[in-house]
Amino acid sequence: MAIDIDYIKNIGSMLGKGALTTVAPAVMKGALLKLFREGHMDVPKMSGWVQENRSLWDSMGQDHQQEVKQLASKLGSTDWLNADWAIKAIKGEFPGVASLFLGWPKAKRWLDRQLEVLKTEARK
Repeated sequence: MAIDIDYIKNIGSMLGKGALTTVAPAVMKGALLKLFREGHMDVPKMSGWVQENRSLWDSMGQDHQQEVKQLASKLGSTDWLNADWAIKAIKGEFPGVASLFLGWPKAKRWLDRQLEVLKTEARK
């Protein structure tokens, strides 16, 4: 889930913070998809994460957490980072998991909480 921080910095310095804000969702989408790929996410596995209230942030590992923190330090608002955004981000590659979040209110609330934790932790 390596986020190319130098690439992001270069874009930001060339085009300003507005461009970085435009690119950030795509970078975060890639990071989220990679996390799901590495975790071999499917509906039963994600259902277990929801039932156990497993932490998405803790599952990232320290290296990936640091990369997210570096990206967050370059961003303005992360209001776009919510369950609806994440569901759209994963639906192409993980349609079953996206449907799980759409059809199970508990799972969507879990995802929203996990993303709030991610935003809070990334700003520390």
